[in-house]
Amino acid sequence: MVRKRRLRSDAANNSLFLPMELITEILSLLSVKDIVRFKCVSKSWNNLTSDSNFVDKHLKASSRNPHLTLSWHENNAELTKNVVPVSVHRLLKKQSATVSSDDFHRMENPSRFVGSCNGLFCFLSWIPLAQPFKYFFHISNPATRTKSQQIEFTFGEDFHFTFGYDASNTTYKVVAFRAKEISNEVKVFNLDGNNCWRNIQNFPVVPYIRFDHYYIIPSLNNGTHLYGTINWLALDKSITPIHQFVIVSLDLSTEKYKQFLLPLGFDHAPFSQPVLRVLMDCLCFFHGFNLTEFILWKMKEYGVQDSWTQLFKISYQNLGMQLPIRLRVKTYCLHYPLACLYVNGDIVIFACERCKKSLIYNLKDKTVVKIKSRNTIYWFIDSKDYVESLVSVH
Repeated sequence: MVRKRRLRSDAANNSLFLPMELITEILSLLSVKDIVRFKCVSKSWNNLTSDSNFVDKHLKASSRNPHLTLSWHENNAELTKNVVPVSVHRLLKKQSATVSSDDFHRMENPSRFVGSCNGLFCFLSWIPLAQPFKYFFHISNPATRTKSQQIEFTFGEDFHFTFGYDASNTTYKVVAFRAKEISNEVKVFNLDGNNCWRNIQNFPVVPYIRFDHYYIIPSLNNGTHLYGTINWLALDKSITPIHQFVIVSLDLSTEKYKQFLLPLGFDHAPFSQPVLRVLMDCLCFFHGFNLTEFILWKMKEYGVQDSWTQLFKISYQNLGMQLPIRLRVKTYCLHYPLACLYVNGDIVIFACERCKKSLIYNLKDKTVVKIKSRNTIYWFIDSKDYVESLVSVH
């Protein structure tokens, strides 16, 4: 027993000879769970891992281990919805998604998963039938298992919400917008303790939420966060039908808008809902084409029209799916879309909205592997990019 104590003491003393730079580098590569445990080693380690520079360093390192958020209902019950981050590397290795009940990940009812940014989740809940309409939102960090206090506010109905980060002011923001065919309204909430909404300039081009001859899922166009901007697809009726879709981008720092055209090769109206998503750290745009193919475009340099590149075009037959499936409802058709959740080299993860399934596709050998799960996972709607972080919810 005495010998064991001496060994531990010697090990502790030897650690003092490690340069702090090396200790910092090693700790930044560890998981959040391990770092939280090592905070107890010493006061200096606790101060180091709590420092904002270390938090930023760890966040950059965590981006090498991407995650997807999975939304699922316990026992297929609509009243018990959960949102859980799952490692992409784990998904690809095991080709299965295992999620279990956990009070921390359980959402209130009714509620909505607004988005993920720098390892933080933003959730919105509301009181049904309340007049005026009463909302609540809170921020959580699933890695550190911490939650902020709920923030209550009163709004009108039909608002859509997006969550993002203004790096220039080191402030997280929630953007709320209400888009109508002729008019629109945009508000911003700073999560810095002010607890108030500000009206900002209206959209120059209104994000589309309803478009009769598409199968529209409103949450697909609530906004995509990238590099301190939030981006929406919009319909610009002032230009030719070929280029009626544009991207309207809000800079969270200046709170000003820019507009980008879609790829020049995008010269046919898609049969399924087009979607913006961040893939490979770039803004991407995908859609179905001619009821036979799925096409993904990548904007290699953000905001540069000439940098659009068609990354791939895949036949639905190669994916083993008859998509999009058309259902005639009264006088128009509904189209069940397909979503691209992850791309790395030749490996792509797809999700199907209709069958609530996901699959791994290899671009090189055109093989398909379905991801197994014992739960009903809603891959299509709430699956967003996530990385573990030490970022505080306060």
